[in-house]
Amino acid sequence: MKKYRVRYETKLLEAREGIEVVAATGKGQAMFAVQAKLHPSARTDEPYFHYEPLSIRPLETPDTYEVSYRTKIEREVAGSVDVAAEDADKAANKARFAVHQELIPPKCFKALEVVEIAEGA
Repeated sequence: MKKYRVRYETKLLEAREGIEVVAATGKGQAMFAVQAKLHPSARTDEPYFHYEPLSIRPLETPDTYEVSYRTKIEREVAGSVDVAAEDADKAANKARFAVHQELIPPKCFKALEVVEIAEGA
C-alpha cells in the first residue's frame, strides 16, 4: 500500500462541564441563559441537543441561580494525517476515520489535499 499525507479541515466536539451563576426569573430561564452563553448561535427558546443542565439551584440573592452543566462545544480544527491506502480517494476516507473516532464520522470533514509521500518520509 502507498502512504498518503492528507491535509484536512473539520469540526470536533469538545466536552465541557462547569458552573455558571446567572440572573433569571425562574429555573427555566436560568437554564436558557446559561445555554445562550455557551451556544450563542443556538435558539434561545428550546433546548440545544448537546447542552445538559445537571442542577439549577436558587441562590440567596433574589432572581439569581447557579446552574451546573455538561455540554459539547464545536471547534474548528485543521491539520494533516498520514495514512496507508490503495489510492487517494481511499486515503481521504481513512483520514476521516483517523480524525473522527465516532462510529459514523460527521460530514463536516474536508480533505483539502491528498499527497502521496515516499516510504522514508
